[in-house]
Amino acid sequence: MRPRWHKILADLLSHKVRSLLVIASIAVGLFAIGMITTSYVIMAEEIRSGYRAINPANIQVSAAWFNDDFVEHIANLPGVDQAEGVASLNLQVHTGGGEWDPISIRAQTYANGPQNAIARVTLLEGIWPPEDKQIVLEFNRIEDTGAALGDDLEIKLPSGTIRKLRIVGIVQDQTIGSSAGDGGFFLAGIQGYVNVDTLAWLEQPEGYNTLYLTVGAGQQDRAAIQAVADQVVEEFEDSGYTTRGSIVRLSEQHPNLSYVDAMAAVIFLLGFLVVFLSGFLITNTLSALLNQQVTQIGVMKTIGASRRQIIGLYMVLILVFSAIALVIAVPLSNQAAYAMLEFIASRINFRVTQFYYVPASTLLQVVIALVVPQVAGSAPILQGTRISVREALSGTASMLGENTGLVYRLLSRVRGISRPMLISLRNTLRRRVRLLLTLITLTLGGAMFIATFNVRYSIEGYVDRLSRYFLADVNLTLARPYRTDRVVRDVMQVPGVRQVEGWSAAVANFVRDDGNLGNTLRIIAPPANSKLIEPNLLKGRWLLPEDQNAITLSELSETDFPDLDVGDTIRLKIGQKESDWVIVGFFQFAGPSSGIIGYVNYEYLAQQTGTYGRSASFRIVAADTLDRAGQEQLGRQVEAHMAALGYEISEVSEGLAIQKNTSEGLNILTTFLLIMSFLMASVGSIGLMGMMSLNVMERTREIGVMRAIGGSNQAIISIVLLEGVLVGLFSWLLACLVALPISKQFADVMFQIIFARSADLVVTISGSLIWLGIVVLLSVFASVVPAYNASRLTIREVLAYE
Repeated sequence: MRPRWHKILADLLSHKVRSLLVIASIAVGLFAIGMITTSYVIMAEEIRSGYRAINPANIQVSAAWFNDDFVEHIANLPGVDQAEGVASLNLQVHTGGGEWDPISIRAQTYANGPQNAIARVTLLEGIWPPEDKQIVLEFNRIEDTGAALGDDLEIKLPSGTIRKLRIVGIVQDQTIGSSAGDGGFFLAGIQGYVNVDTLAWLEQPEGYNTLYLTVGAGQQDRAAIQAVADQVVEEFEDSGYTTRGSIVRLSEQHPNLSYVDAMAAVIFLLGFLVVFLSGFLITNTLSALLNQQVTQIGVMKTIGASRRQIIGLYMVLILVFSAIALVIAVPLSNQAAYAMLEFIASRINFRVTQFYYVPASTLLQVVIALVVPQVAGSAPILQGTRISVREALSGTASMLGENTGLVYRLLSRVRGISRPMLISLRNTLRRRVRLLLTLITLTLGGAMFIATFNVRYSIEGYVDRLSRYFLADVNLTLARPYRTDRVVRDVMQVPGVRQVEGWSAAVANFVRDDGNLGNTLRIIAPPANSKLIEPNLLKGRWLLPEDQNAITLSELSETDFPDLDVGDTIRLKIGQKESDWVIVGFFQFAGPSSGIIGYVNYEYLAQQTGTYGRSASFRIVAADTLDRAGQEQLGRQVEAHMAALGYEISEVSEGLAIQKNTSEGLNILTTFLLIMSFLMASVGSIGLMGMMSLNVMERTREIGVMRAIGGSNQAIISIVLLEGVLVGLFSWLLACLVALPISKQFADVMFQIIFARSADLVVTISGSLIWLGIVVLLSVFASVVPAYNASRLTIREVLAYE
C-alpha cells in the first residue's frame, strides 16, 4: 500500500468519533434527499394511477329520480364511454355514543359482476358487494359508528322508522370529496354502501338520483369533458328530468391532490435546507480535521509533496466518507420513505399498491454524495494547504482562526462570575467560523420547528374564521321543507333555546354566453338581517335586507371566472328557471374543497323557488354559551322533541363540528411538517455534538493543565456542558427571529394550495417555548459524551497529547 493510502486510512480510523461525525453529516443529507424524492415520486404516481385504476366518474349529474332505461339511453350518447346510476341517500345512523349522526349511503346495482363499473371501491375486509339488507362501510369514519364487522347498524329513516342493516364489509373509497361543494374529504361523514334492492327497505323510491359518467377519449381534457356534460344535461332537460348540478373531473384528479401538492412544495424546500445544513456540518468537521493536521501538512510539504497532491489526498478522504455515508443512507431512506407513505396514504385517502425502487432517487443521492461534500470541504482544504512549511512546522497556523477580537478581550475583563462560567463563555467564542456554522444549523432547525407551530395556529385561526359562517349552536336539517313559523315555534319550546332562524338553500348552474350550463354553484340563503353569519369580505359589500336579486360569491368564482367583478350580472339556472343576479361582493371561504358558494337573501330565493314561508334548514342558538358537549346535548333534545312532534329529520349537528373536523383533517399537513422539522433538528444536534467533540479534542492539553492545577471532574464536565447550553440558548434566540419570515413563507405556500389565498400569519409562543426545552435537552445530550470523555483523560495522557 502506498504511503498516501496509509495516511487516508489513518485519518479514517485514528479518530473514530471525528470520522463518524463526518459520515453522519453527509448521511443525514443523503437520507433526507432519498426519503423525500422516493416518497414524492411514488406518492405522485400512486395517487394518480391509483385513482385512475378505480375508474372515477368524469361527470357527475345530480337530478330527480330516473330509471335504468334512461341510464342506458345516456350511455349511447356520443362521447360517453360508460354510464351508471347511483342512488345517493342522506340518513341517520345510531353511533356508539348513543347519538344519531348523519350517514351518506350509496346504492347501486351489481348485476354485471362483483364490482360496479365506475368509482370502484377497494375491499379491505369482509365481503363485497352487499346483498339485500346488508351494508358495507368506508373505513375512514367507521370508528365514529362504534360498530364492527358483523354488527347490526341501526339506520333512522326520515319517517322516524329504524331499520337494521348487517355490516358485511369494510372498503376504501377514494372518490370521497370528489363532489365539489360538500367540504371535501375531511368534512365527509360516515359513508355506507348498499345494494339497490335495499332501497325499498329504507323507504326510498326505486331508481337513481345521481348519474356517473366516463368519457372515452380526452379524459384529461376538461373542455372535452365539459362538452359531454353539457350534452348530457340537455338530455336530462329534454326528457323532463330536473337537474341539480353537474361536476366534471379529470380521471387522475384525486380529490386530495391539492394536499399532495402542498406537501410536495414543503418537502422539497425542506430537503434543500437539510442538504444545505449538511454541507455546513461537513465544512465544520473538515476544518477541524485540517486544523489538527497543520504539522502533518508541513511534513508532507517538506518531503516533497505538492499542494495539488495534498488537496487530492484530502479529496479522496472525503470521497471515502461519502461512499460510506451513501451505503448507509440509501437503504435507510427507502425504508423511511415507505413508512412515510403509509402514514400519509391512510390520512389523505389513497392507496400505495406497491413500493418500488426509484432509480432517479438513488442517482440523485449519488450525485449529491459526489458533489456536495467535495464543495463543502474545498474551502477548508484550499485554505489548509495554502500555508507555508515554516508556518506549519512552527505550529502558529490555524484553519479556523482563534478569536482574539474585541468581544473576546472584553470577556477576559469580566468580573463577578465564576471562573468555569467565564471559561465556557470564552471557549464558546474561541472558534468563530465553527460557532457560526453550528449556530446556522441549530437556528434553521429551530426556526423550522417554531414555524410549524405558527403555521398550525394560522390554519386553526383561519378555520375559526370559517366557523363564523356557521354561528349557530345546532344545525337542524329536515327531510323536506316545513312551514318556517311552525318549526320555529316548536323548536323554541325546547329548554335552553334562545333563537331559531330558517334558512334556505339551492343548487344552481352558471349559464354561459352560448346558453349551455357551466359550473355548479351552491346557494345559501339566510334571512334578512341574520346575526348568525359574519362573512370575511374581500371586496364589495354584504347583503342588505332590501336586496332582491343580489348575490355575493366566494373567492373560487374569481378563479374560475377572473373577469367577474362587483356590479356584474350573471345568469343562473335554479331548477327549471333562469334568472339574472347582480354581484354585490366577494367573500373569502374555504377554497377549492368547498366549490363555488353564493349567498342571497332568503326572501327573494324563496320567491324564485316557490318555497316562500317554508324551510328545511334551521340554525338554532342556545340561551347560554355552549362547548361542543353542550351543543351535542342540546341537539339531542331538539331531535327528540321534533321527532316526537312527527317531523322527518335528516340531520342534527352541533355548530362546532365543522371547525373540529376541518382542523383534524388539516392536521396531517402540519404533522408532516413537524416530522420534517425534527429531521432538521437532528441535523442541528449532530452539528452541536460535532462542535463540542472537536472543541474538547482541540483543548486536550488545556484540560490537562486544568487537571494538573486541581480541576475536578465535575468542574471539567460543567465547563463543557455549560458551553453547549450557551450555544443552544443563543441559537434559540436567533431561531425565534428567523422563524417569522420562514413561517410566513410556509404558511403562504400551504394557504395558496389549500385555500387559494395568502396566509394571515398567527404567531404563537408555544412553539418557541417547546423548542427552548428541546434545544436545552439537545445541547446537554450533545455535550454529555464530550464532557464525560474529557473528565476521563488522565494528566499524563493530556500533557503528552499531540
